[in-house]
Amino acid sequence: MELLNKMSADIKSPDDFVSNLTGMTIFRACGMSLQYITEIFVKIRNLCGKEFFSPYTSIPWSAVFGMRNFLAHEYGNIDNEGIFDTIKSNIPDLLTVTRQILLDVKSK
Repeated sequence: MELLNKMSADIKSPDDFVSNLTGMTIFRACGMSLQYITEIFVKIRNLCGKEFFSPYTSIPWSAVFGMRNFLAHEYGNIDNEGIFDTIKSNIPDLLTVTRQILLDVKSK
């Protein structure tokens, strides 16, 4: 997620993803990074069960798991606005919660 934030740091609007080749390359890299991130959470769910995420109610986990399926199976329908909004609006909270999860797991 930190890498995703770094890759998209210069993207200030959804149109920045489609305005030139560099933006399009960043768009594709961000899409694949989101797929990778969501796949990791699906794997954790499959190993530990949904209840693993129950203490972390600030994240809509069903949406995270659903996004993985969308990114994996509907890649041609992914739009620049959705990727932009996810990165700028959702990833900061997901990163904060992920850091807390890691602290919690290490303390057990």
